Amino acid sequence: MGQSRKKAVVGVSACSIGASPDIALLSNGRYSVLVTETGSGFGSWCGIDVTRWREDVTRDCCGQFCYIRDLGDGKLWTIGKQPICRSDATYEQNFLGDRASFCCSFGDIEVRWENCVAPDCDAEVRLVHLFNKGKTARKLELTSYSEICLNVRHADSAHPAFAKLFVETRFDAETTALFARRRPRSAADKPIWAVHVSSSSGDEISSVEYETDRYRFLGRGRTPTNPIAMERNGSLSGTTGPVLDPIFSLRRTVVLEPNEAGRVAFVTGAGDKDADVKAIAARFADIHEAERALSDATTSDPEPLAFTPTQIAVFNRLASKLAYSHRSAQQRAAIGTSRLSAKDLWSIGISGDLPILLLRIDRNETSLIDDVIDAHTFITSRGFPYDLVLLDENGTSEAMELSQNLKRHLVDHSLGKPGGIHLLTVDALSAACRDALKAAARVVFCCSGGSLSEQTAVKSENDTHTPEHTTATFRSRPQQNEIPRDDLLFWNGFGGFTPEGREYVIAVDGDARPPLPWCNVIANPDFGCMTSESGLGYTWAGNSQLNRLTPWSNDPVSDAPGEVVYLRDEETGEVWTPTPLPLGQSLSTTIRHGQGYSHFASVGDRLRHEMTVHVPVSEPIKIARLVIRNDGTEPRKLTVTYFIEWVLGTLRENASARIQCERDAETGALVARNLWESDFPDRLAFVASSVPVRSFTCDRSEFLGRNGSVFQPTGLKSSDLGGSVGTLDDPCAALMVEVVVQPGNSHEVVFALGEAATCEEVRRLVRDYAEAGSARRSLEIASERWDRLLGAVTVRTPDAAFNLMMNRWLLYQVLSCRVWGRTGFYQSGGAYGFRDQLQDVVALVHCAPDEARTHILRAAARQFTEGDVQHWWHPPSGVGIRTRMTDDLYFLPYVVHHYVSVTGDYGLLNIDVPFITSPPLKDDQEDSFGVPDVSKEHGTLYEHCCRALERGLRLGIHELPLMGTGDWNDGMNKVGAEGKGESVWNGWFFLTVLTSFADIASAMEDEKRATWCRERAEALRTALEAHAWDGSWYRRAYFDDGTPLGSSRNDECQIDAIPQAWAVISGAADSERASEAMHSAWTRLVRPEDKLIKLFDPPFDKGALQPGYVKGYVPGIRENGGQYTHAATWVALATALLGDGDRAFELWSMLNPVNHALTPADAERYMTEPYVVSADVYGEAPHTGRGGWSWYTGSAAWLYRVGLEAILGIRRQGEYLFIDPCIPTRWPGYEVDFRYGSTVYQIKVSRAAEDGKRPRTLVVDGKTLTVRGIPLADDGRIHAVNLVVGLP
Repeated sequence: MGQSRKKAVVGVSACSIGASPDIALLSNGRYSVLVTETGSGFGSWCGIDVTRWREDVTRDCCGQFCYIRDLGDGKLWTIGKQPICRSDATYEQNFLGDRASFCCSFGDIEVRWENCVAPDCDAEVRLVHLFNKGKTARKLELTSYSEICLNVRHADSAHPAFAKLFVETRFDAETTALFARRRPRSAADKPIWAVHVSSSSGDEISSVEYETDRYRFLGRGRTPTNPIAMERNGSLSGTTGPVLDPIFSLRRTVVLEPNEAGRVAFVTGAGDKDADVKAIAARFADIHEAERALSDATTSDPEPLAFTPTQIAVFNRLASKLAYSHRSAQQRAAIGTSRLSAKDLWSIGISGDLPILLLRIDRNETSLIDDVIDAHTFITSRGFPYDLVLLDENGTSEAMELSQNLKRHLVDHSLGKPGGIHLLTVDALSAACRDALKAAARVVFCCSGGSLSEQTAVKSENDTHTPEHTTATFRSRPQQNEIPRDDLLFWNGFGGFTPEGREYVIAVDGDARPPLPWCNVIANPDFGCMTSESGLGYTWAGNSQLNRLTPWSNDPVSDAPGEVVYLRDEETGEVWTPTPLPLGQSLSTTIRHGQGYSHFASVGDRLRHEMTVHVPVSEPIKIARLVIRNDGTEPRKLTVTYFIEWVLGTLRENASARIQCERDAETGALVARNLWESDFPDRLAFVASSVPVRSFTCDRSEFLGRNGSVFQPTGLKSSDLGGSVGTLDDPCAALMVEVVVQPGNSHEVVFALGEAATCEEVRRLVRDYAEAGSARRSLEIASERWDRLLGAVTVRTPDAAFNLMMNRWLLYQVLSCRVWGRTGFYQSGGAYGFRDQLQDVVALVHCAPDEARTHILRAAARQFTEGDVQHWWHPPSGVGIRTRMTDDLYFLPYVVHHYVSVTGDYGLLNIDVPFITSPPLKDDQEDSFGVPDVSKEHGTLYEHCCRALERGLRLGIHELPLMGTGDWNDGMNKVGAEGKGESVWNGWFFLTVLTSFADIASAMEDEKRATWCRERAEALRTALEAHAWDGSWYRRAYFDDGTPLGSSRNDECQIDAIPQAWAVISGAADSERASEAMHSAWTRLVRPEDKLIKLFDPPFDKGALQPGYVKGYVPGIRENGGQYTHAATWVALATALLGDGDRAFELWSMLNPVNHALTPADAERYMTEPYVVSADVYGEAPHTGRGGWSWYTGSAAWLYRVGLEAILGIRRQGEYLFIDPCIPTRWPGYEVDFRYGSTVYQIKVSRAAEDGKRPRTLVVDGKTLTVRGIPLADDGRIHAVNLVVGLP
């Protein structure tokens, strides 16, 4: 049996920096394993990743690991070099055709781990052999760890936090096995199961501990290199269920006497039937079955063709180059600088989604062709698909002959298919196609280049500078420093508001940090970044999903940074960061999130650090200004290094050999551009410094080091960085500058990260902003802009938490995050949602009416000629999705009416806006994705609204609007998928829109349209009362087959909040029914003890109804029966419209994030930020009361509107202001400063005498008004408004 053997002692690199790691591929044809030399890798089943994996040629850090802890001395290590690599241990691995084995020797303990795939069932077996060479007994604890995926990789990579919500876990005591199940998203889908079971030899093994919650295992801000579960005396919590971030971890304890051996097996399997994975658990609960599987793997041959051990070793080397991008220097140089396009790959039948091996047939060498085809057969059969391209460069006749020979080799009919073999001739390809193919190929072979073995051999490349080495020490022990509270409001042990509410201040001290990332979204209309209390977050330009400059992690547990500022003491070599992560744990750090900036302040070793991050008002640049003060008595010589990982697209793992990096000699900036065509062609991303650059590199492998990380970057162990540029496999930007800080003095360093269209623009931005004085001025201008925007309406009420959110934070969330950034920690959309941002901008009509106006026109331009709209679209191209969602188009006339009524800007209705066009959806088509054309047909905004209303008037058998594939709750996508289901909520909302738009039609002197609107509104009202009433509340919808949803006869989702709320908001429902419906909602859906308002109850789980993917969520999560805050604001609004001020404010306060984190215990339970609204609050154990996805939610705009318009009663209608409060009885009154142009109206509302008989009195500038409307005048003056109201 052939083998690929390598022995390496830590500290001696066995291969060049960045070289792809050695791997082994194991498979039985269904279950496959890729394992690397470090012990990393993944398992997959039928093309689905069972365990999570990300390609990372530098770090190679994802996999299924086994920790070993000596319970005597507390020492911890892992069998492979990942995730814990000890310098005092030796590691060896053996990769055979049927198994991989790892040996680790540490002290007196020798460990051997054998890994195979069982030939007769879908499971991988890992058998651990332990031997105690010492003279004393040893008690060892073995703990497995892997992240559960159960998903296709591209979906998991695109949005991990979303993908994890569908997985639930359980523990079986009989077999001591863990099970994970991905819930199906529709009735047609099958659930996917995974199992993890352990067994052992000997009776000395203790009971099994287990964990399936990654948060509990790793701990906040930690990674698998330092999990809290592996700290001394730490036990696994035994948590299972809907854990939100699932893992498999089993723990066994082994006692080894001197010269005694022991064995422990860990087995992981998968299937689409519960019975199949239960059988795996039952079988491998016996360790002899693991041994038998290893024995059977030796004698079984899963290959369709018999390959020799030598061939398998070569094939594995090739697979490594395909799995981990590592192109030769010659191949990278051949990529050139020309613009490349994926369309050129598509034109020759290659998607580019899979790795590509290109064989250039530059001479007739059939043996290499045969070997390459054999390699493709072997590698793809072992679960790693890739495209093999045979490019004939000899001519047509040879190509025909080649084709005939090739067809005799094909046993799987894969010719021309994804993951198959592609026959191409060079003469048939354009130059652009040839360039794209060569650039996209991870591996390029030539028939003239030697045998497959020779061309896959590891070659030593000395194409990187080897820097001079120095010593670096990384701070690790926390210095416990007291962080002052500074009289913060609503301090909860983690943070609190400054008295004026302008900042939220967070204290981080070692592991004492908020339970989840507490972030700030900092943006202007075209550029932005997101910071967290841990660090610098990520940055984007133009589109927060499609053009990320740096990585979006979407990992709330580790919150791994992709941008870091490091400091190094040049005398001691000590390295730390001014942010808590990755190396600031030794410092007590105070983080201040403000509008448009984040500020990090810390003190350590007689140095004070203050770093402020902001984005200018209108420029595509992020500025980090670091001030270092020396409080000591000696000068301090420091280097400051700014490190970022380039993305220039969507995912970092797609950046390999796609980004060209260079240094601009004029400014010293590092400049990067994506060579491949995108929506942002020829853009130049850059990093620059205000201080002359001492050294730099654009090679992430060089900076982090092989198997390294941002927590211990190898590059900072050297005096200088290596200076690598070019088209690199793992691109980054790292700038090192040197500063000397004298005693009692400060030194400022400014780093800038941005993107521009030209080199000249890059240089201008660097000159204008990468300088301390201009950076300070830029921040002042940005702060003034935010003060102006957020100061349009200022409220002062008896409730401080209400004031904080209403005066700054809600509108900041709406504009910076929802409208400009369109991103958050948990969701990074980048796109505009048709219904989403339309609702958001309604809240901006007082502070930023131009933003509202602009977006209304932007949205109208995404309407098809038929009247329907794009559900969402990405700027700048307009690529998006056309759906059968039915509520989207209603929101255009709804928002237009509100904007025009408030501002009086009726001229907007006459603006001409083009339509878009694309092929209509086919009968069997739920949606289509693409870039529509701009139609030659135009219409005024008014005509766009009319067309939306006409298209929306599509009714079902009950004369209610059709449900389509969603009607606000996207997850109910199967209720009306056949075109017959009806939506009750759509009915109430459409009725509201028709009624209000009738007034617009009248103002446009279109009485025919006004009459049409009123008649259809009345018809809807009649149908709703006739068919939607369930007895105590209104139903939610009707399925295609006529089954009601949201009815007492249902076993799940008996009552839904939104039809009850909109029955009231519409003003058209029968008053007694509306009152009863709301009472039912208050009784069934409002849970004051948990401070949440459920969307519906009970949640979907195991019942007969199949509403769509909402049922795939675990119960109580997001739209599946938890609080969906958007809908909850409508419940508060409807309550206020019923005149119940006490209950309305109680509900509003339940939605106020401040009130969810009043104490440390509250903050630990709620977990998310207390200064911005979360889209959802979980409604079922064990997560009851936990905040869901924060920042990126439309509920912020609605919560603001309910507070201002419904509770405080402040409503503008054109040139008049109306005040109709619905406030709690305990309030004596409140004050509002309302800005109108250059004028401020100082409003004071107070209660009348307690008997409540005093009539309402309105006094403006000392004069009593007998009308309710206050005339508005833009005269630059301050006007006093006094309103006295009676008790309700």
